[in-house]
Amino acid sequence: MIFSPKTKNADLQVILDSAKVRDREDVYRKDPVLQQLIDDFHGKCYLCEDEAVGINIEHFEPHKDVKEKKYDWNNLFYSCGHCNNVKLAQFWPLLNCTSAEDHVWESVEIALDQSEFVPVLIITPHPISGKELECQNTCQLLEKSLNGKDAKPIKKQGAKVLRMRIQRTIVDLTKAIICGDFVKVEEMQSNSAPFAGIVRWCLKTNWPDLLKQQVA
Repeated sequence: MIFSPKTKNADLQVILDSAKVRDREDVYRKDPVLQQLIDDFHGKCYLCEDEAVGINIEHFEPHKDVKEKKYDWNNLFYSCGHCNNVKLAQFWPLLNCTSAEDHVWESVEIALDQSEFVPVLIITPHPISGKELECQNTCQLLEKSLNGKDAKPIKKQGAKVLRMRIQRTIVDLTKAIICGDFVKVEEMQSNSAPFAGIVRWCLKTNWPDLLKQQVA
């Protein structure tokens, strides 16, 4: 996970408030709300950081049919179908990737363990003071979404596919470093890059001199 600040746009909230009166959920599945979410989250799922193919507009805090939460611009997040279907309303509270105060990247270390035939991810919490519960819940959600822990078979398969994509990304990163392609290394840890948070942790652990300090 990486910090992804959301654009402050009063006009979007006005549009959402108008839709709230008639309870028209399609408002956040089309422009201009949808396009702003795509831009703010770089077209990536805010949880796994994969480029979202099966696009879902997710409510960060479960709304439980409370319209104020259902149509709150600050509660609308961009996610993939896999992570959204894993999360549902089971995990709360969570670290908020749109809040700089939550230090999401620093708080959740994700490392790829390739010692197994099928790669697994080691997810280690580093909670900041006052965010212990949020950090614990976020790590548990990522364990289920990325590693398929305690998930149903179809979710386990989705998690496996994600880990294979992450493995290819780390292989590409290693090749770029070996070849001295530091432009690519910089691009792979940028906010818009898939799995940027995992790439940054890989660099911090193995090649700290190549980690851009400003992304932390």
